[in-house]
Amino acid sequence: MTELKAKFFYGCAAIIVLIMLGIVKMQQITLSVIVPVYNSEKYLARCLGSIVNQDGKFEIIAINDGSTDKSLKILQEYAKKYSNIKIVNQSNQGVSASRNKGIDEANGKYIIFVDSDDWLEEDAFERIERTLKNDSPDILLTAYYDVYDREWVKNIKGEEFAKQEQKEAKFPISKLENLSLFSPFYGKDAHSDLYYSGTGVRGQVFRKDFIKEHSFKFPLGINCGEDDVFVYRSFLANPLISIIKTPIYNYRNRTDSLAKSQRVISENRKGLAILQQTKEFKTAKRRIQMLVNDAWLSWTILGISNIIRQGVNPEQAMEEAYKAYNTFSQYNTEERKSCRNLRKLRNILFYNKS
Repeated sequence: MTELKAKFFYGCAAIIVLIMLGIVKMQQITLSVIVPVYNSEKYLARCLGSIVNQDGKFEIIAINDGSTDKSLKILQEYAKKYSNIKIVNQSNQGVSASRNKGIDEANGKYIIFVDSDDWLEEDAFERIERTLKNDSPDILLTAYYDVYDREWVKNIKGEEFAKQEQKEAKFPISKLENLSLFSPFYGKDAHSDLYYSGTGVRGQVFRKDFIKEHSFKFPLGINCGEDDVFVYRSFLANPLISIIKTPIYNYRNRTDSLAKSQRVISENRKGLAILQQTKEFKTAKRRIQMLVNDAWLSWTILGISNIIRQGVNPEQAMEEAYKAYNTFSQYNTEERKSCRNLRKLRNILFYNKS
């Protein structure tokens, strides 16, 4: 073998080895943790710290969405200490674009979304990986803690609790008790239980190939409820679902402002309109479409409740609520009996009952 041929041979061999090592490394990653980051310096260290201290084979993909505070510096400090952190910088494009970029960059078999102001329980990945190994689901739904600041707790008549809790109040949210591993949706009202479970994307785990097979993306152009569009499209694709009923995730529920309460109503109706144009919704059975529409009313009810609690005239919100309520005229009386949120909204609109 000539010297030139030998160099070429060994060079090719080295490239093949590097490629194989890269493939093996990607195959070893169970979880890709996608963290959208925008001006989160106040909370980011706690978020990242709760992830890097987990057990298991995972990578962290932090999408710095044009932050103007110290968020990027914090990310870089963590990336120096932990080799499994990848930082992707982009101009400010919003949380949907950030999550979509994270999906494109992910190497793990499963993807989990963690917001930069939230954090995980210590054994979150241990419980997640155990369930994934046992069930191999398309989607793993998890329960979470709703974490409120003290002023919010007082606002919901929890003054005594707020006195005892110095920094934050954690309320377990677990609306998944009636669900179990299923696909297709076996059992009476399985669809209903799923759609009313109130799950956003936070802390939920998705098989990456399931996302890719259906070309799921977070919709651009809306500022609230974008994750619900993603989640409900996934539900409508008839996935294999598994459940972790005890909370593994801490969701920071910041004190609602009036502007946020009003935006919840209008922006989530926009999100529903986007969902209704997807192939998954259009091909769903009539009853399933009705249940999804009804589940979406929870955001309208939440927005009205927040506005009323803040002592503001809800007239504008009520007008939007009437529009949402009237869309159910397409369903007959018997069908509407299955609509849980429609009954609640009717009480608010016509009987002044919350």
